[in-house]
Amino acid sequence: MTLVLDTEENEAPRERSRGGRRPELRRLAPVLLPVCICVLALWAPAFVFHTEPRAMGTGLGPAAWPRGILALLALMALAWALRDLWAIAVAGRGPSLTAAHEEESYAWGKAALGLGLIVAYGALLPWIGFATATVAFMSIWCLAGGLRNPLAIGGVALCGTVGLLWMFMGLALMPLSRGQGVFNDFSIALLRFLGIY
Repeated sequence: MTLVLDTEENEAPRERSRGGRRPELRRLAPVLLPVCICVLALWAPAFVFHTEPRAMGTGLGPAAWPRGILALLALMALAWALRDLWAIAVAGRGPSLTAAHEEESYAWGKAALGLGLIVAYGALLPWIGFATATVAFMSIWCLAGGLRNPLAIGGVALCGTVGLLWMFMGLALMPLSRGQGVFNDFSIALLRFLGIY
């Protein structure tokens, strides 16, 4: 009982005057992960791209998409850190890396399915092509995540695939796999329809 009273007395001076509670330093520790991700994503191009690629012909060049992905990664990590800081300081909740309820358990089946999907995606890519593999990957990923509306799944998979095709093949001019046999013919027809070829 004395230990509890001592703890309360020790924590009292640490309370903020306006918010009522000042978060403990250990509660802020998980926020360091997204902050580090943001800093590394912004800092990485200085080490990865030693020379600025020269623009040849049309397109942004091969360095454009990694820079864009790193910039988006930094933006998302910053949003993650700000959300966790708000949750701790204003809403009085824990950071997103901590479970909201102790009874929640890790979904090992979904994690194994996700890893299997990634491995299958990489293995099937040379055979069925980027477009077909990406549509299938995104569709199954949405289903595994709990999305059941066919229009929403189809929209995410098709729009995401078209966006990635334009980003990688249209703008960055990367020669992604078109697949073999009928998949190659389908990929060429799709790329011509989209105006990439």
